[in-house]
Amino acid sequence: MNGSKWFMASRRLIVTLVLILMTTFLLWLGISNIHFEPYGNILLAFQADDQRLFNLMDVSSGEVSPIPAGGEPRLPKNAHQFSSSGDGKRLAFAGATEGNVNKIYVANTDGSNVLAISSGPRDSDPQMSPDGTTIIFVRSSNYFSALFSVDVPSGQETQLTDFTNDLEPAWSPDGQRIVFTTSRDGFQELYTMSPDGSALQRMTTNELQNDLHAAYSPDGQWIAYMSNYSVGDGTAEIWLMRADGSEQQRLTENDVDDLYPIWSPDSQKIAFTRVHADHHGSDITVYTLAGRKQLQLTHVPEYAYDPQWSPDSRWLAYVEDLPSKHERSLHLIRVDGSEGRLLATDPDLHIGWGIRWLR
Repeated sequence: MNGSKWFMASRRLIVTLVLILMTTFLLWLGISNIHFEPYGNILLAFQADDQRLFNLMDVSSGEVSPIPAGGEPRLPKNAHQFSSSGDGKRLAFAGATEGNVNKIYVANTDGSNVLAISSGPRDSDPQMSPDGTTIIFVRSSNYFSALFSVDVPSGQETQLTDFTNDLEPAWSPDGQRIVFTTSRDGFQELYTMSPDGSALQRMTTNELQNDLHAAYSPDGQWIAYMSNYSVGDGTAEIWLMRADGSEQQRLTENDVDDLYPIWSPDSQKIAFTRVHADHHGSDITVYTLAGRKQLQLTHVPEYAYDPQWSPDSRWLAYVEDLPSKHERSLHLIRVDGSEGRLLATDPDLHIGWGIRWLR
């Protein structure tokens, strides 16, 4: 190849590379500026009358649909504390029958096939396994509590632990472990076990403080929890540890209470409720693991609580409660604190009994 041909070929190659780089940049610019709107349905637990206790809100339209649509069959009184299967098609919840007998129920997300699945009389906090086949719940008796499981297809109950104040069960994403809190060894500590109650493992050994409200990250690598000192100022903080109990570390440290960590679906962030210094309000804060950054998303005069992640981890839904005005409303906000928007407000709907953004 002579010099002229070599020069022309090199020039064409340079032009081609420049065009590829420009195209790549423009594509990246376009993708980075896509305006991702929230989507899906938020399950609301409130009681408008004796027939309708659950409702679905379409996030895009704001339309609220009662569950079940026709108001029948009647759901149990005071239905609350609900969880869903991994595919979002089945629900487990607690409810009271006549005579104030508290049982665990299952139903389809549309409110059909409602079935009492536990025997009671004081059952609560049902947690459905990711595959929807097993429910772990708390049974109370004589001021003590134990963990039970129930096989959804057969209705067979199994007692997993003794009545040693075992509370707050939560499933690992693969359904192989359950983390819970117990005071069997003094202060509330975290333990894990297999779904059949075997392979018990103590995770925390913190003296003078209670470890509570643990949750596995969706990728199964971590457990977030809150630790509340039983002496001194009683400040609650957010902690983190590996799923095997190693690398225990405090994420927050201040003079106010940080409560109820909730993982983002991508396992990159943790939302929690931070109580105001005067204890007369709260706001939503997000902790980003990469860079160890905290961002307060809300700035309300009274209470913001119950943050729930969108399936794409870009938005949070939360409840804003203004007791001074007798108002309780449902809001959305981006995880960078922008584009806060009101979804619903109705003092007769009692929003705040529980919300879940269905996957």
